[in-house]
Amino acid sequence: MDALSEVLRLSRFSAQVTLDATAAAPWCVSVAASPSIARAHLVIDGRCELKLSGAEPVTLNAGEIAFIPNGEAHLIGHPLDAEARSLSALVRSPVAGEQLPVRLGGNGATTRWIAISSSCERHLAEPLVSALPRVMKVDLSNAAALEWLVDALGLTLSASAAPPVGASAERSRLAELVLVEAISRHVYWLPPGGKGWLAGLGDRFVGRALALVHGRPEEPWTVERLGRNVGLSRSALAERFVLVMGEPIFGFLTRWRLTMAAEFLLSTRRPVESIAREAGYESAGAFSAAFKRTFGKPPSVWRRKRRR
Repeated sequence: MDALSEVLRLSRFSAQVTLDATAAAPWCVSVAASPSIARAHLVIDGRCELKLSGAEPVTLNAGEIAFIPNGEAHLIGHPLDAEARSLSALVRSPVAGEQLPVRLGGNGATTRWIAISSSCERHLAEPLVSALPRVMKVDLSNAAALEWLVDALGLTLSASAAPPVGASAERSRLAELVLVEAISRHVYWLPPGGKGWLAGLGDRFVGRALALVHGRPEEPWTVERLGRNVGLSRSALAERFVLVMGEPIFGFLTRWRLTMAAEFLLSTRRPVESIAREAGYESAGAFSAAFKRTFGKPPSVWRRKRRR
């Protein structure tokens, strides 16, 4: 499995359609900040603009999606200076599995757009979230996931029809596919010569090493062993990893092991000493010091406060 898939799986990434709207100019919608929820806006027909505080507006045309990974407050509309309505006031709960469409705005040009919300365990998704721009704009034209989602939203419940079985779950899975496709295309279209985790995903050898480290962090990896698995010598992999990622392999591996340790503290009742050994530390004291440097609090406090 590749590193992106591993991070999405481990972080329990999920998504859902929150709004299927047709808006006629002038219109504007305000979306409140939510650090635990990432937002995306997918334009099906027409065009609109999106703006985060302190950033230039982003124009979205049909087939394009904007993903705001950190859940920052923003405006979406056409034009943006129209009177804004709150997204929360527009969202309606599905009826018998059907996502009810919403209409808003005036009498001008129309735009159909879909609002998607997503969530994950942020500490496990940090390699991805911290590497993405504030607004990730991607063209999804001709993407199968886009067509499937639009088709699923086009199914309406007639007076005599039974509620569509599994419709809400289907939309959620399709929303996840749309976001994964958008992230994958963003990585694929990155210019060559970049540095960091996203650049590593697109590198033949570094990407394989990342997949191994993310998928099996508890294994006693050495640079030589990783090199054998990805098809490079020890020195070649070490040099290439620093060139692409901007840090040594074991600096990255140590940080990821601490991230997994943070998850074990939340999801298991294993003793801190056991988790420390699996993270590669010979003593609980050394582990606690490294953990506090990374997460701002000792393991025992992290476990107690996060569970509470």
